[in-house]
Amino acid sequence: MMTRDGTLNNPGGGAGANPNNTSAYLSDLHSHSVQNKFSHPNSMMGTSRLAHLGVNGPFSSLGPVSNHVDAAAVDNNARISPENNLDFYAYSQAAPYSMQQLSDDDLLIGGTSHDEKERTIPPDMPSVRQARPDFAYFMSDELRGELLRRNQILTACANLEVAGAMPERVGDYYNLVPLDSSQANVPHKSRTFRYQTISYKATHIRTNAVCYLKRIMGCKLPTTRLYDVVEAWKKIAHANIVQLREVFLTKDFDDEQPSIVFVYDFIPSCETLQKRHFNASNSLLKGWANPYNISGEDRPFSAGKGTSQTGLLSESLIWEYVVQISSFIRTLHGVSLACRCLHLSRILVDGDSRIGRVKSRIWLSGVGIADILDGAINGTVHQHIQNDLQDFGRLILMLACNSIVGAQKEHLQTSLEIVQRNYSHDLKNLILHFLLPTNTLKPKNINDCMPMIGARFYAQIDNLHVRGDILENELAKELDCGRLFRMICKLDALLERPEHSMNQAWSETGDRYILKLFRDFVFHSVGFEGEPIVDIAHIVQCLNKFDAGSHDKICLTSRDEQNVIIVSYSELHQAFERAFTELMNYGTTGSS
Repeated sequence: MMTRDGTLNNPGGGAGANPNNTSAYLSDLHSHSVQNKFSHPNSMMGTSRLAHLGVNGPFSSLGPVSNHVDAAAVDNNARISPENNLDFYAYSQAAPYSMQQLSDDDLLIGGTSHDEKERTIPPDMPSVRQARPDFAYFMSDELRGELLRRNQILTACANLEVAGAMPERVGDYYNLVPLDSSQANVPHKSRTFRYQTISYKATHIRTNAVCYLKRIMGCKLPTTRLYDVVEAWKKIAHANIVQLREVFLTKDFDDEQPSIVFVYDFIPSCETLQKRHFNASNSLLKGWANPYNISGEDRPFSAGKGTSQTGLLSESLIWEYVVQISSFIRTLHGVSLACRCLHLSRILVDGDSRIGRVKSRIWLSGVGIADILDGAINGTVHQHIQNDLQDFGRLILMLACNSIVGAQKEHLQTSLEIVQRNYSHDLKNLILHFLLPTNTLKPKNINDCMPMIGARFYAQIDNLHVRGDILENELAKELDCGRLFRMICKLDALLERPEHSMNQAWSETGDRYILKLFRDFVFHSVGFEGEPIVDIAHIVQCLNKFDAGSHDKICLTSRDEQNVIIVSYSELHQAFERAFTELMNYGTTGSS
C-alpha cells in the first residue's frame, strides 16, 4: 500500500522531481493549470501501464503540467488524437467556466459569496506521512471508547434467566434490566427512603429513551396534593441533578401491593461517591491507614498512621465536588425544595474506577422521592433546608477524611485534626460552618460558602471551557462524515446499476460513465507498478470538492487506457445531480 508523501510539495514535475515518489493522483489540475503541449514527446515515455488516473511519473498522459495556461483557453469541443492513438476530449455539457475576478470585499471573513447555495470546501487534510504524530482524521480513541462503553450500557439486555423473572412491560416501559443483581430477589431496604427498593434500566415504548426506574415496594402513595409535588420536582432541570420524569403506581410486578415507580433520566457509565472513594479495595490500593478503630477510640497519629497524603483526596478534587454540590443545593433551595437525600450513596460521579477512567462530574439521584412519599413539601421545608446544609458539611468532612465514620460525633475531633493538617483553612472553615449548629438567630444559607470557595471557582469555569473546547474539536473531525456518507450512498446507487429503464447500458453511458471514471479516480488509485494507493486525505479532499462543485479540473482515464477526459468537479457535480434526478424520477413514475 502506498500513501501520499512529500512529493505533493512539487506538483509541477520539474527537472528536480523524483518520478519514484510521484503518486498517481497528482493529475488533479487547477482551473488555471492545464497543459497546452498535448503532443509532448515524453508524454508516454516509459509507459508500461497507464494508471487509471491518467498519470505516469512526473508527467501526465498529456505532457508535463504547466502553471501558465488558463483552462478556459482550451477548446472544450476539440477532440485530439495523439500519435499513441489515445482518445482525448474535454467533457462539456455545461458552458465553459471563466474565472471571475474577486474583489477585496469577497475575501473578507464572513463576506457573502457570489453563489449563496455553493457549499464551502472544508480545508484539505494532510497526508498520513505529513501529519503530526497526534493527528487523527476522526475523533480520539479515548472519546470513541467512552461513547462505545456508554452505548454498550444503554443497549445491554438481561440474560434469559433474569429476563424470565421480569415483567415484559411496566407501564410504558419494557426491556427491564436490574441494575444490581443482588437486589433482584433479595429484600433491600434503603437507608435513605426506609423502604425496600429495586433499581432498573428500562426503555420507553414510544420514545425509545433509556430511563432509570426506582421501584418502591410496600408503600402507599398519599392522595393529598400528590400532583403538585410531582409537578414541582419535574420542573427541576440542572446539570448536576438526575431529572425526574414521572411517577406512577403499578401492579405489573405481581406483588400483593402495588409498587410506586419513579422514572428518571438514565446516566450510563457512572458510580456512586461511596463506591468511588470508600470501598475496601480503593482504600487498600491507596495505602490508607484508617485512624478510627472499631471501638470508636482515636488511634494516635504517627508518621505512618492517618497522615499519609496518598490516602487522602486531593484538595482540588474536593473543591470540584463542593462547587457542584453547592450549585444544585442552591438551585433547589431557591425554589423552596430540599434535597433530603444528600448522601454518598445518592450522588453519582462520572466514570468507572474499575477500568481507570475517572472524572469529577457528579449528579444527585433520587430527588423528590422523600417529598412525594410524604405528600407535602411546604410544611417543614425550612427544617429540611437546614438539614441539607448540615448534610453538606458532613459529606465534605467524610470526603476530606476519606472515612464514612469520620463525621460521627465521637470521631469529630479526630476528623477536624485530619482536615487541619492536610487541607487549607478555607476547607476547614466551610466544614465547620455547615456542620456545627449556629449560635445566631440567622439561618444558614448555601451562599455562605462562596467566600470560602473564592478564586477556586474560576478554576472550575476554566476546566469546563477546556472540556468544551476538546469536545468541540472532536466534533469538528466528524462534522462532514454524515454528508460524505450520504453522497457515497447516492453515488453507489448510480454506478454500475445492472439495468435501468430497460437499458442495460444505462450506467455505462452519458453522465454515469464519467461518474464511474471519477469513482476510479477517487477510490482505485494505483502506482507505477500497479500497487494500490490508499490515502484518506486524497479521498476526502476529492469528495469535498465534488460535493461543493469546485472549478478545479482533474484528468480521468478509462480502465482500458483508451479515453482521457479533462473535467472539473463542477461539471461532475452537475452530471451527478442529473443522473440521480433521472433515477429518482423513474422511481416515482416508472411503475405508472
